[in-house]
Amino acid sequence: MRENVVWCMALAAVLAACNGKKAASEVDYAADSVFESSFGPSDSFNASSASLDEELPKRADELFDDFIFEFARLKKVRLERVEFPLLSVVRGDTVWLTEEQWKYESLFMDQDYYTVFYNDEEQMDLEKRTDLDKVDVEQIHLEKRWVKTCRFQRLKGEWRLTQESIRDFTAAEPLDKFMDFYRRFVSDAAFQQRSVSNPLRYVTTDPDDDFNTIEGTLDHDQWDAFKPQLPDGVITNIRYGQTYDNPDGMILVKAGISNGLMDILDFRKKDGEWKLVSYEN
Repeated sequence: MRENVVWCMALAAVLAACNGKKAASEVDYAADSVFESSFGPSDSFNASSASLDEELPKRADELFDDFIFEFARLKKVRLERVEFPLLSVVRGDTVWLTEEQWKYESLFMDQDYYTVFYNDEEQMDLEKRTDLDKVDVEQIHLEKRWVKTCRFQRLKGEWRLTQESIRDFTAAEPLDKFMDFYRRFVSDAAFQQRSVSNPLRYVTTDPDDDFNTIEGTLDHDQWDAFKPQLPDGVITNIRYGQTYDNPDGMILVKAGISNGLMDILDFRKKDGEWKLVSYEN
C-alpha cells in the first residue's frame, strides 16, 4: 500500500466540436462547455505554501506520484512541464494549444481522496516503479459517459504533460463497461444491495496492532453501516500501465490524500453479473 501523499489533478483544455485539424483559435469554445461545467473554474487551486519561485525537488521525477503532487501544487512547475503547443484531441478532432490558450483546472484538489482502478492485485505495485515512461491521468464522468485523459511522458528524465484528450465510453473498453455498472451501483440503493455478496469478505486493521489485519464477513444488513463514502460523479483513474484484459474482475482503490486511509473494493463478475466480493479498509 502506498504511504506517500498523492494528489490527483485535472488538466483541462477548452475544446469544442471541430472539423478535422484546426488551430485553437478556430474552435468554437462555447459549443462544448464540458470543461467549464464539469471541472469548475480554471487555475483555481492555490496552496498557501506554494510560491512562484519554488522549485521542483530533484527526486520528484523518479516516482510519478511525487511529480504529480508538485505539478498540481506549483504553477511554476506546471508552466515548465507542459509541451507547447499542446496536442488536444476531442472525440477524434485535433487542435494545438499555445501556452496562452491552455488552462489548468484543479479538479480534485478540494477532495480528500483519489481513486485508481486495477484489474488484479499484482497491478497495484505498478505505482511504485521508477522506470515508467508514460502515465495517463483520467477523469471519468460517470453520468455523461466520457473520459478526459492527460498523458504524461518522461522525456530526457523529466515528466511532462504531452497530450490531452476526450473520448466517449466505448463498447470495446472493459473499464467503460464496468463503469456503467458502477454508475448504477453508487446511485441505486436497491441495486447496490443486490450487487453485494452475502456474506461479504471484510478485512480491516487490527485495532491492537496497526501492522496486522483481521478478516471476517459482513451480512447484507451490515453493509450500510460499514461501507465507505463511495466515489461518484467525476472520478479519477491513474493508469501506471495497468491493462484491463480480464473482463470479469475490477479492483477500486480509494486512497486518502492527507490521512493515509485506503479503501479497497474488489468486484468480480459471477454468472454474468458484477458482485462486490471483498471490502478492505
